[in-house]
Amino acid sequence: MGVQPVLAGDLTFIDLSDLLQFLNSDAKSGVIRLFSLYVEKPGCIYVLDGNPIDAFWDGKRGEEALYSFFGWGEGRFEFTVETFPEDRRIQKTTMAIILDALKRLDEGLIEKIGPIQFSGDKMRDDAGRIQLPVVRGPAFADYLYLADEESFKSGDCIIEQGRHGNWLWVVLDGVVEMRQKTPDGDAVVARVGRGAFVGSLSSLMRLEHPRSASFIAENDVLLGVIDTRQLTMDLGSLSSEFLNLIYGIENRLVMIAERAVALKYGDPPMGGLSENIKPVIRQGDRVSKFFSVEAGNAYIIQTVGGKKMLLGTLGPGDFIGRLPMFKHIHEPNVAAVFASPDLKLSIQDKDALMAEYETIPSIIKNIMEYTSVCLSVMTDLASRDIL
Repeated sequence: MGVQPVLAGDLTFIDLSDLLQFLNSDAKSGVIRLFSLYVEKPGCIYVLDGNPIDAFWDGKRGEEALYSFFGWGEGRFEFTVETFPEDRRIQKTTMAIILDALKRLDEGLIEKIGPIQFSGDKMRDDAGRIQLPVVRGPAFADYLYLADEESFKSGDCIIEQGRHGNWLWVVLDGVVEMRQKTPDGDAVVARVGRGAFVGSLSSLMRLEHPRSASFIAENDVLLGVIDTRQLTMDLGSLSSEFLNLIYGIENRLVMIAERAVALKYGDPPMGGLSENIKPVIRQGDRVSKFFSVEAGNAYIIQTVGGKKMLLGTLGPGDFIGRLPMFKHIHEPNVAAVFASPDLKLSIQDKDALMAEYETIPSIIKNIMEYTSVCLSVMTDLASRDIL
């Protein structure tokens, strides 16, 4: 049995600089192990008397590896007290390392690892066009689901909006644009990169489900073709409640993409809704229950600077509330839920859904994670009218 960690946590709560300072303050010795969905291999730091003396990750060692870890925006850590080689490859003190790392981050010398990647330090390119961030998925390691690989040249159409099909790909290299049809032609509503999925699980289970967006290769792209036969079998073993959860999160992504385009082309912020509708969940509330919409409509409304904006409308089969696996869902952190007069909700068993989530294949978990991150980014861009 391995050594049990004496300290563990989330890097979004305690980042690496805070962790190193904490260990340095008490001159602790041990091993830090770092994990992230967005890298294939964990990282490791040897700490002696409060100072890092060596680090390892993905073929890198010493300072090169250690500085890389400061770019991990999401992940978790474990600290164990155990023996390790005390060969000192890193000579700098903890504080010198932290200050140097922060400077390197500011200068763009450390790659940022996480679900969102910006192309540079400017929101617009030299031609004045918006540079949307690239949304990435978790590091792909489900090679048993990989049936083939396909290459696409810049400008090639991978999926056309409105067409039917159930092909599903994962981006292995390059960037793909997600586009929505508008009165002025196609508009880019998202850019997705390595680990992102092109296509949806809904298209596998609902044959009448048309493609909700076009996907175009922004540059030379390498895609992994997912074995949909195996994935369809996996989906078929899930409960109807969990399948509705998957459909719900994918439906929200379609909803916010369409709403972002509508807002860009002058649709009123509240979409013509009455101001007298009543809230079910207020923005910022603590929410313990999880609901399914049985009848009527629920309106997702965000308030920023005292102004309300309709993000979308949910209907029967959609969900309302928050589950631990969805870090990036709308309510209650960034939006409220309002009810139509005929809205009917049923309470769902959160514990049963979470227990089932723990048993599903990692590829389905990764698709759900990627979809929720993409939803969060698109919501932020839509609410700021950045398209």
